[in-house]
Amino acid sequence: MSADGLLAGTDAALAEAVLEALRSDVDVQGVLGNPARLFDDETRGAAYPYAVLERHERFSADASLVCGAEHRISFAAYSRHGGRTEMKEVMGAMRAAVDRMDLTLSGQRVVLAHVVYADAMRTRDRRSFRGVFRIRIITEEA
Repeated sequence: MSADGLLAGTDAALAEAVLEALRSDVDVQGVLGNPARLFDDETRGAAYPYAVLERHERFSADASLVCGAEHRISFAAYSRHGGRTEMKEVMGAMRAAVDRMDLTLSGQRVVLAHVVYADAMRTRDRRSFRGVFRIRIITEEA
């Protein structure tokens, strides 16, 4: 993510492709509705449960004769009525969707995409649960 928090060019294309893959996954729609309540920015008044793309970090992953990048994309999911069980269902559906994800990007090839972290915890208000879900994606120039 750039210093001003905005994604540029290929990073924005990757983030949009990930969002679209997750939104169109049948298991994700099963827990987040159809259309899936999966947002790319803050939302007010969304129905529970829902998920938001919170962060996209990019690091150089260049290798010999190959220009590459490592992306860490983090989502937060929120549940108020289904508790920890519902949050684990959301995290499980998103994990399965990442495992099935087939991303097609202009000028980039996805070398690796996998979940590196997923957890569910009660929020400070003691009424809601928050899930944290992180994906690591390695790309190289096509």
